[in-house]
Amino acid sequence: MNTYEIAKLEHASRAAFAWVPEGYDGRTHYGAVLTAVVPAIGILAVAATLLLSVL
Repeated sequence: MNTYEIAKLEHASRAAFAWVPEGYDGRTHYGAVLTAVVPAIGILAVAATLLLSVL
């Protein structure tokens, strides 16, 4: 694989990373945001508890 092909793959991956679904309506769906944030906060709380228990 030459450098041109590698560069082409890198550019294609960047374009796929910023893909927006066709059904995007421009509004923030707070229910979906909370659905993602609540488990993340739980994971962080467990990780902090484990770290503090080691000390």
